[in-house]
Amino acid sequence: MTNYDHDPALDATLISLNELEVRLRVPAEAERVQVLFWNKYKIEQYGIRSQSMTMWAESGQHRYYRTILTGMESRIRYLQYTFKFEIGGETLWLNTEGLQKKQAFKGSYSYAYAGDRDAVNAPDWIESRVWYQIFPERFCNGNPGNDPKETEPWGSEPTRDNYMGGDLQGIIDKLDYLNRLGINALYLNPLFTATSNHKYDSVNYFEIDPQFGTMQDLRELVTKCHERDIKVVLDLVINHCGFYHPYFQDVVEKGEGSAYKEWFYVNRYPVERSEDDYDSVGYYQWMPKLRTSNPDVQQYIYDIVSFWQKEAGIDGWRIDVADEVEISFLRELKSCVKKLNPNAIIIAEIWDDAKRLMMSGGVDSVMNYEFRTILFDYCLDRSITLQQFHARLVRLAHRYSLKELHQMFNLLGSHDTERILTRCGGDMDKLYQIMAIQFVFPGNPTVYYGDESGMTGANDPGCRGSMAWERLPEGSELFAYTQAWISRKKESPLLQSGSVELRYREGADCYVIRRFVEAEEIVLFCNFSAERLDLEPELSRFDLKGSYRVYDDANTGDMPEIIEPGQCLLFETVK
Repeated sequence: MTNYDHDPALDATLISLNELEVRLRVPAEAERVQVLFWNKYKIEQYGIRSQSMTMWAESGQHRYYRTILTGMESRIRYLQYTFKFEIGGETLWLNTEGLQKKQAFKGSYSYAYAGDRDAVNAPDWIESRVWYQIFPERFCNGNPGNDPKETEPWGSEPTRDNYMGGDLQGIIDKLDYLNRLGINALYLNPLFTATSNHKYDSVNYFEIDPQFGTMQDLRELVTKCHERDIKVVLDLVINHCGFYHPYFQDVVEKGEGSAYKEWFYVNRYPVERSEDDYDSVGYYQWMPKLRTSNPDVQQYIYDIVSFWQKEAGIDGWRIDVADEVEISFLRELKSCVKKLNPNAIIIAEIWDDAKRLMMSGGVDSVMNYEFRTILFDYCLDRSITLQQFHARLVRLAHRYSLKELHQMFNLLGSHDTERILTRCGGDMDKLYQIMAIQFVFPGNPTVYYGDESGMTGANDPGCRGSMAWERLPEGSELFAYTQAWISRKKESPLLQSGSVELRYREGADCYVIRRFVEAEEIVLFCNFSAERLDLEPELSRFDLKGSYRVYDDANTGDMPEIIEPGQCLLFETVK
């Protein structure tokens, strides 16, 4: 990577048929950064156009820019572009052949044609959403009549094998609670028949597990959610099935004579439950991997998504361990899902850099664990410096278009991690700090059930405890804090779709995340030091000049003179 960096495969993103977002990194001394663009075949008709780029971050010795190019016709066709800037009074150009001292058509970057399905897909409802993840077995027991025989009392210590009776009726019963919290999108862990309490070992993909209820219960849940403008997304476990799935059991029983032997990755016969006889997710022998290159497996999965989208009217899918599913199949699956509902969403589970999945066109969003890791490494662990925190956050934001960032699934905890309050060591100030960043950074904030009431627990199974309804979650300060942030996200166009700017100043222990559209802005100012600081000089250090007021939902807050240690202050310009 050079000091001048634009990779058209990574840094040019089609966001609509007639819009291409381009991103550029240049040395910090570069000025007057522009992009020149034209239609290769119609230069005389349309001319060469020039557009200034917006600097949104400085990191190390570099500045980061982005802008959106609009094509000359109804869609982008035969677009070519090059970058122009000044350094030390000298005008320079950047194209595929590197740095140039004069403008040249040869070597220009290009985007040939905007195909109908090539743009970043975004359901028209996504930008205003705040997700709430529910582990169904542990949220609420609404119908004791469908409890498994071995069900333990609600509130028992969670184990990897025990049951507490949570079900779909319980979620229906608590919709008014979720409405008061303010969330408007639900992600539910698997509902289909399986042998475990987590249901990631599917046995029958076409049936609601009896301990959760019936198809009618799911229909009622979806209908009542939609009446409240709450979207519903289900977990789709198609990287693998359960060991006791009838098709895999057929392979166990019949060996090479099974009609389903090519549905799986069998390494040797006879097949016994093991880590070696067949491929499984994470070598976990209870979950054999499905061969999605097999047309019969593909059709089986298409039938699953078609069945549930038609029968229950759900709003999309979260793909379990999507980074282990063939990318080519994810694209095919997305096509099937979108034919049924163009406004459905597909969210991928991935724990690291998600760029390849987003670029593949097979998913709309990802569980943004990378964002979570960056937050924790600095805000909680101090295992990196503030400068490194900034550099990593800039790198993350630079890899995606703003449109992609705005639909990321930004989580702090899940069924696969320790509870966020536990991860914060019980420090509420730390929790408030990272929640503020979560809600101001582009994307869709996510609340794991019970985190709004301060539930604690180590990683699986501790993070899967039964919802502590007896603690009256609505009476807590944390509930009110979460509720307020959800309200801000849902009501503020700036937090939903505004541009982002990240500011770090060497020698300062503060940090700025700015969301803006033209002259309107919201600023999150974070004091990461252990000292009380005079606010006005700190604002000046970060070039935040003018009249501001605290964003306190009523828009009446006067700016304080002091910012407390660890405090994150949200404010806006006075209009």
